[in-house]
Amino acid sequence: MSIKRIVISGSPGGGKTSLIRELSLKGYSVFEEFSRILIQQGQEEGEHNAFLSDPHLFSNRLFEGRKAQYFHNLGSNLSTTAPVAFYDRGIHDIYAYLNAIGKHTLDWENKITQYQYDLVFLVEPWEAIYQQDEQRLETFEQAKAYFPFILSAYKLNHKVVIVPKDTIQTRVSFIESYLQMLAND
Repeated sequence: MSIKRIVISGSPGGGKTSLIRELSLKGYSVFEEFSRILIQQGQEEGEHNAFLSDPHLFSNRLFEGRKAQYFHNLGSNLSTTAPVAFYDRGIHDIYAYLNAIGKHTLDWENKITQYQYDLVFLVEPWEAIYQQDEQRLETFEQAKAYFPFILSAYKLNHKVVIVPKDTIQTRVSFIESYLQMLAND
């Protein structure tokens, strides 16, 4: 049985983590946002924003973590609901963020396009639910500015579906409606 890899990405504070949490509660296999771990580690080492302090070092560490998630063998942990794994952001986000701050390179573009997800869902900037926290350091305006770069990075080699702004249950149902299509591929 082939595992389908599905990314949920988009603007910071657009509801990705809430979607991942709800999908996990429904029994799906999920991978948490790896960059939050790196940001927290940086903060513990005295770096307020490890990404902006050294974008390439941070991105290389993030790439290794997301690559490990990508190749993780789910085995018996695979959901009985559907043979899918959901990722709170994927490898392509790395290139998008570097591109947004003008630090992207052709090497990074070539590196990320080697990884293919079966489907990508994006959440748009949503001011009504946006909240800064210890790891989400951007203002809403900054978070909103990342969205076109994320969209562009995934459109390089993926089908992208925009998740409508709605209740968490409606958003999850919207995502689940695509799982049948994936099963038929």
